[in-house]
Amino acid sequence: MASQLHDTLARIVSKTSILMEKYQALEARNHELSEKLSMMESDNEILRREVEKLQHDVSYLRMSHTIASTPEQVRSSQAIISRIVRDIDRCIAQLNT
Repeated sequence: MASQLHDTLARIVSKTSILMEKYQALEARNHELSEKLSMMESDNEILRREVEKLQHDVSYLRMSHTIASTPEQVRSSQAIISRIVRDIDRCIAQLNT
């Protein structure tokens, strides 16, 4: 009887040890994946901002091509639009302060 209890206890201890090792491995993997997710979310945010900026630029280019048909007119229109945008940004900055 004591031998059976000792064997059962030894199996329980062995299984507990195995479970703890698996738990620690899973916990390490979870931490690794959490860090990877955080980095990917950060990268995603950077790329999202870049896409928004590029879409903004494309809309300006489309507008400038609609306004001007020759390359000289396009450059002139882009310069005017850029100046207007800078003026608007400056005004917004002044309102925020």
